[in-house]
Amino acid sequence: MNAVVLNAMDNTLKGYYNRLKVFKNHGYDLIKTRKFVLDKSGIKGGNILEVGTGKGHTAIGLAERGIRFTTIDIDEKSLAVARHNLKAKGFLKYARIKRMDAEKLRFKNDTFDYVISVNFIHHTKHPKRCVKEMIRVAKSSVIIADLNKRGEAVINEVHRLDGREHEKSKMSLSELKKFFRESGLSVKVYRDTCQMVFIAKKG
Repeated sequence: MNAVVLNAMDNTLKGYYNRLKVFKNHGYDLIKTRKFVLDKSGIKGGNILEVGTGKGHTAIGLAERGIRFTTIDIDEKSLAVARHNLKAKGFLKYARIKRMDAEKLRFKNDTFDYVISVNFIHHTKHPKRCVKEMIRVAKSSVIIADLNKRGEAVINEVHRLDGREHEKSKMSLSELKKFFRESGLSVKVYRDTCQMVFIAKKG
């Protein structure tokens, strides 16, 4: 691997850690939040699917716990960053990374013991389609964590500093809870500083 590629990879990892610092300075500790979400998820092993890889934030959290998983995202650039971040930490062996549309998961019914998705729902154009697919492929539980009002305020401020505008969710957290229940799942809700965590169980 040549020096130019190595330097680009190092810059990617530096950017990842710098981003964590920016959010923490604004009151959103992503490392602490990741621990909260994973602790509440009850995931200790099994067949795991993460929907919405992003830059690999939750993927790293799973790998740190020695958990093997499949992770999907439709954005190839995000997957490349996630792959690099996992590799830089020696965690790539835990991950099966696939490019896939969350609205049309290419897995059979009840394939995974757990399906987890963190800060993904507010990005998608058709959240109900995605949640329906997560429920379909989950054997036991679907765990969805997303931003509460404080989290949204922090994200909006950080994006504003970047000269960008953050996506506004097309599905409220109360609508998500209702959708789970209408789909026949029991739901527990946990509240963190900037997140809401929904544990939806089948059966």
